[in-house]
Amino acid sequence: MKIFLSLIMTAFIAYSCNDKLAKANDKALFENIDVASAKKLITENPDMIILDVRTPGETKNGTLPNAIKIDFKNSNFQDEINKLDKNKSYLVYCKSGGRSVGACKKMKAAGFTKLKNMKGGYSSWK
Repeated sequence: MKIFLSLIMTAFIAYSCNDKLAKANDKALFENIDVASAKKLITENPDMIILDVRTPGETKNGTLPNAIKIDFKNSNFQDEINKLDKNKSYLVYCKSGGRSVGACKKMKAAGFTKLKNMKGGYSSWK
C-alpha cells in the first residue's frame, strides 16, 4: 500500500511540475495579456497587428478593429503566417484563448518574436 501511495504521489508531483514548466515555457514564447491590457496596447501602439485566428463562421459575429483573419484550423495556416512580417508586433486572439496559444507557439517557431496572446479571446472582449 505504501508503494502504491508513493507512486500516486510521484505521478501527481511530476504532473504538477510539467504543467508549471509548460506554462513557464509559454511565457518565454509569448506574453498572455488580459482584455484591458489588450485594449490599452491597441490604443498606444497603432502599428500593432491584430491577428484573429478564429474560423470564418466565428468572425461573422464580429472582430476586433482592423484585425487580419487567418483561420488556425485551416490547413494553410502556416503558409499564411509565413507571409506576415516577423519583425512586427502581434496581438493574437481566438474565441476563448486556446487556439491563439497554439497560433502563438507556431508563430514563435516560425521566427516571430513580438507576440501577445489575448486571454479569454473575443468572448472576453465583448
